[in-house]
Amino acid sequence: MTIRAANSKSHNYKANGYVESHLRAMRGVAHLVLCLMLFSMGTITSNAQGRYEFGFSLNPTAQGGLNALFIYTTLEGRVVGSIPMRLQPFILQASGVEESKANLESVDLFDQYEIQDCGIWADKEGLQANLECSPLLDVWKLRYKHGMGAQPGNGWAAEEFRPSERQQIILQMYRSPEYEHWHGPYFGKNAFRLLHDMQDPAWVDTYQNGG
Repeated sequence: MTIRAANSKSHNYKANGYVESHLRAMRGVAHLVLCLMLFSMGTITSNAQGRYEFGFSLNPTAQGGLNALFIYTTLEGRVVGSIPMRLQPFILQASGVEESKANLESVDLFDQYEIQDCGIWADKEGLQANLECSPLLDVWKLRYKHGMGAQPGNGWAAEEFRPSERQQIILQMYRSPEYEHWHGPYFGKNAFRLLHDMQDPAWVDTYQNGG
């Protein structure tokens, strides 16, 4: 009886030792998997670099403006950050005259997208400058029917404080698919395409009156 009990205890010690050894091994594997996951997440985060792009929204500003200019930080078609911009710095940076993280190569983006009489440019008469870029000054017109004292003249919107359903469909062509609301944001090449088209009287007539 004594020998049998001793053998039983010895067997239990071996079984317990095996279980503990197995648990330690499993904990080691789990720790390794966790480390690999964290490393992978860190690699994805470090490799997913956003880019800076000029743009605007049709939301009013706290300072009383009817629309807002920005340098947006974008990642995979979505805005992940924004820096508010005043009109003249926006124009100088977009025209490549002033250094900008949204225009590292100092390209004249107004010239690139064939937006007339904006920024600083050279022609046969010499160096020209216009820091009152008409399409940027007209962005508010896409949303409002009247300037309401904040802007002179009338807007292009069919309704008092918003574009009509038809006009919203037109604006959708100038936004990332990630954004369905007409407020925006409008950024990158689509924003400049919209500014270009806003200088076309036929486009303005279609937007304002249909056709």
